[in-house]
Amino acid sequence: DYDCLTLLFQRPGQGGLQVLPGKEMEGRAWTPVEPAEGVITCNIGDMLMRWSDDQLPSNFHRVKNPAPGEYQGARYSLAFFCQANEDVLITSPSGKYPDVTAAEYLKQRISANFSNKY
Repeated sequence: DYDCLTLLFQRPGQGGLQVLPGKEMEGRAWTPVEPAEGVITCNIGDMLMRWSDDQLPSNFHRVKNPAPGEYQGARYSLAFFCQANEDVLITSPSGKYPDVTAAEYLKQRISANFSNKY
């Protein structure tokens, strides 16, 4: 997730979202995020992680198919992706990272996925 923040609205009993926290990266231990009534799950994106000097971690995440015995019906989720405006300057509070506009940051991240062609 390159964005700042993603809000996930899930129905109780219709899970599937899993995160892979950094400390568990080597063991590949996916941790389920169980939906709860009245709860909005907030996923920190890479842009916000950089903006916070890595104080707010961005984790790998996925949605898995239901296993036997889990809810098999229709599953709906609503995600809201939030980014900074293109002209906003992302400034590192401690100077850990150089200043960059949100547009340039997204361009760098997308380009890295395509062998820096963009």
